[in-house]
Amino acid sequence: MKTYKVIVNDKAVSDLDGISTYIAGLYRPESGHNYVSRILGQLASLSYTADIYPLSRYTKAREIHPEAKTLSIINHKWTVVFHTSGNYVFVDRIIPSKMMIK
Repeated sequence: MKTYKVIVNDKAVSDLDGISTYIAGLYRPESGHNYVSRILGQLASLSYTADIYPLSRYTKAREIHPEAKTLSIINHKWTVVFHTSGNYVFVDRIIPSKMMIK
């Protein structure tokens, strides 16, 4: 089994900040932090599961990266767009799942 190092790029970090702020605004500030921690745990799993995902069929994902793969997280509310290169998984974006169209 191949393992990868997971790299979260600047746009994905910005997406995480926005998600945290949104959740904290709806509930409590610590809720935003806890929610992002759950997301980071699922991103960490890509270090050993990235190979099982096929290239994405979604137009939006392919606009982000031509070799994009997608992972639906948190009850299918968010979609992680990522790609692999060498020994790395690059997380490109974390966007609302409703934005994904074929």
